[in-house]
Parts: sequence; structure tokens; C-alpha cells
Amino acid sequence: MAPLGLVSSGALAAAAGCDAGKWPLSAIQARFSGTLPALASGDALPALGAPVLVNLSAQGDVTFLHAPGRAAKANPAYAALIKLGAEPAATYQVTVSEGAWVDMVENGELIKQSGYVRRKDCPGVDKSIRFKSDGGALTIQISGAYAKTIKVEAARAE
Repeated sequence: MAPLGLVSSGALAAAAGCDAGKWPLSAIQARFSGTLPALASGDALPALGAPVLVNLSAQGDVTFLHAPGRAAKANPAYAALIKLGAEPAATYQVTVSEGAWVDMVENGELIKQSGYVRRKDCPGVDKSIRFKSDGGALTIQISGAYAKTIKVEAARAE
């Protein structure tokens, strides 16, 4: 960690805002600032805990595994599916950089959110959602996005 004299007050303020919610987001914010591998809708996430840049498609062109949990507010709206594959029972955290609706589908059914953090004072991170999975084939559904790209990180929650 850098001595306080070497850290800008803006960086300290951003970290404080990112870490003021139910769980900290500053580490994800830092990972989002790097160069990320790009995925398209339908691609598999390379690894849990590794953020990616997802190139979204027009929402009408995406075939969802389950109807999104909320109707799109954006017009036009963008969407994507990101496959996690078979994962064990656990709580998974999905964090995104831009405004969008995020669902997790397990074995064809939506998983109810078990927690949610949205910090307007955490630049580059829009929200982080937790989902408790019973284990099985997992897919992240992004819908109603305003932008054509979105940064996404999925990981097991600590």
C-alpha cells in the first residue's frame, strides 16, 4: 500500500465511496481500469474473478435462457449472455461497470438476488449483485443496458 502522502485525495475519496456499501468494491474498480479481454454474447467467462469487457448485442437479437427479471428501460437496449458453466453451490457476486439489469440463470431458472450494492460515488462501477446458487449450469444475463459494452466480473463471494 502506498504511503498516504503519495495517494491523491481523489483516489482516497473514490476508494472510500467504493467501500462504503455492504461489501467493498475498490479492488474491482481497480481491476476494471486495466486492459480486459473482450467477449461477445454467448461466450464463456474465462475464469471466475477475472473481469472482461463484453460487447453487447441489440436486445432483440439475444435469445435469453429465461425472460429477464425486469423490462428494459433503455431504448435502444443492449444485452448479452455470459456462460459460467457448471459451478458448485455457493454465493456468486456479479459486478458491472454500466447501467443494466443483471440476472443469473441456474439450470434454466432465474436465481433470486441475495444482496445488492450500488454506489454512485464509485467511478467505473455501477453495481454489484450477489446470487445464492444451489450448484449447476450458470449463465449471467445482461439486459436493458444503455451502452454497447460493459465490464463484468463474476466471482464467488467471500
